[in-house]
Amino acid sequence: MDPFNCRGLIIKSDDYKEKDRLLSVLTSDRGLITICAKGVAKPGSSLGFVSMPYMLCDFVVSVSHGYYYLKDASIIESNSGIMESLEQMTVAAHISALLADCTLQSENAREAYELAVYAYYMLANNKNKYLLIYSAFNWRLLTIAGFTVQYDLSNPSYKGTGDKPDRFLLNIAGGVNSASNQNRSFDRLLEAPSVKALNYFATCDLKRLFTSSADKKTEKELKDFTTDYISIHFEKIYDTLSVLNNL
Repeated sequence: MDPFNCRGLIIKSDDYKEKDRLLSVLTSDRGLITICAKGVAKPGSSLGFVSMPYMLCDFVVSVSHGYYYLKDASIIESNSGIMESLEQMTVAAHISALLADCTLQSENAREAYELAVYAYYMLANNKNKYLLIYSAFNWRLLTIAGFTVQYDLSNPSYKGTGDKPDRFLLNIAGGVNSASNQNRSFDRLLEAPSVKALNYFATCDLKRLFTSSADKKTEKELKDFTTDYISIHFEKIYDTLSVLNNL
C-alpha cells in the first residue's frame, strides 16, 4: 500500500525496543492510531523531534502487514508551553488518558480531535487556566460521547432542599436529581455558576470553549463534579490531579 498523509495529535509517546518509539496519534478521520517511529531515539535521527507528546503534526505513514510506520513528519503546533509547569503537564496527561480511554467511533472522532487540538493549544498558552481547561474538556468530551444533559435551572426538581435551597442537586450517574434516581451517593450539590458553566461547556462554539473564566470556588466545584462524572461513565478512577494537592 502506498504511503498516506494525515494530520494528528500525538497524545502519547512510548519507548519501543532500543531506538524506536510508538506514537499514539489522534486523527480526525481515522480516530486513534498507533504509529511506529523507527530509529527516532537514535542520536542524530532526522525524525528525532517526533518523540514528544501533545504536538500537532502532519505525518507521512506507510502500512505494512496492518501496522503503521512513520516515513516523514512536520510540526504544525508544538504546544511546548505545556512543559513549563507541573500543572499544565498534569492536565495534558489527563486529557491524553481520557482520549485513549474513550471509544471513538467514526461519527465522533472528528469532534474529539478538534476538541483536543483546542485543548492542548489553550493549555500550552494559558498556564493559569489549567483547572478550567480540565473541566471544560471533561464535560465537552462527555457531551460528544452522549453522557451529559442540559440543566434547566428553572426546573424545581433540580433545586436543593433543607439548608441548601440556593444550590442545585445533580446526579453524576444519570444527570438527574435523586427524585428519579434512588442512589443518593451519586448526588452532588452545585451552585448556579457551576451549573451554568456546564451548560455552556456542552453547547458553546468550540472556539470559545476555553476562553471563559471563573472564580476559584467555581473552578474547584467544576473540577470535582466533572471528575466524578467521568469516573462513573468511563468506569475508571481519574485522579491525575491528586499529585497537585501538596503543591
